[in-house]
Amino acid sequence: MTGSTPRTAPGSEPRPDQWGAGSPPRREAGSPPRRDAGAPSRGAGEQQQFKGQSQGQGQGQGAEPIARKDQPFEETAFADEARGEWSGGNETTTIGRLGYMPKEPRRRSDFQKVRSRARKSSPLPKIIIGVVALALVGGGVYWFMNRDGGAESTTGTETNLTYEGSDEPCSLVDTAPLASIVDGAEPEAVGDAEQKSRGWVQSCSMTYGEAQGATALLEVESTVFDTDAKASVNFELGTSDIGELGEAWTLVEPAPEIGDQSAAIARVPEGETSNFHLHVQDDNAYVVVRLSVSKDAALDQQGLTDMALAVANGYLENWREA
Repeated sequence: MTGSTPRTAPGSEPRPDQWGAGSPPRREAGSPPRRDAGAPSRGAGEQQQFKGQSQGQGQGQGAEPIARKDQPFEETAFADEARGEWSGGNETTTIGRLGYMPKEPRRRSDFQKVRSRARKSSPLPKIIIGVVALALVGGGVYWFMNRDGGAESTTGTETNLTYEGSDEPCSLVDTAPLASIVDGAEPEAVGDAEQKSRGWVQSCSMTYGEAQGATALLEVESTVFDTDAKASVNFELGTSDIGELGEAWTLVEPAPEIGDQSAAIARVPEGETSNFHLHVQDDNAYVVVRLSVSKDAALDQQGLTDMALAVANGYLENWREA
């Protein structure tokens, strides 16, 4: 019947017209493949394929393989496709399309190699810097541990300084100059001494009589510095505005001759308490003597100057001897 598959007897060979178009004939195991009449041989197919590749390369285009659908089964099965895009130097292009680049383009240039070597810093500079830093630190520690610690002191205890701090400042005050105005009265003394930021500060306050109606008040305040220059600077700061205290106060000119430098102001009103301030800088000490006397003392500016000067001289002399 039309369209039916022809049947053959067992053991008989099928006829060529029994196979459909494009179907290979049945062969025994181990026998070479059969070719139909008119089918191109394998050698002819390969020659035609190589011819097409050579023409394509001559035109500067990629070689196109022969379409497999136009070849017989045997030629398609045994077709040598190794000479397609993977031959003739086109493998790089093919691999590039697959996302892989060969090693040749990935080789580093000489410039990249120089930069890579430059990034690898040598440890020698770091070692040198470390040695220098250790030497500087060691030198600083050695100097600090062996420096002369007796050059300066806040209490002025060095042998090259004239004055040093005293814990009993009232013992340095000479009250003999006030004997003529206090009529033999004994003063009530209050002393104080402490270390402050600017230096050792010591003071002594003496009151003759009752506080509200005292015959005389005497206060000696002094500061000890570790250098003579600091005492001089503080003297200038302390006396910079004594001439601007008002009309009641008078700047004493010339100033009493005592110490390295001195300055004084006086206030002598009629019928009230008189006051006198004497500032003295002597070597590394800055001393201020404040004297107040009642109106019964009847002292003028010159009398107050002489009395304050005598107290200051006795104080400094006793202090140096102590």
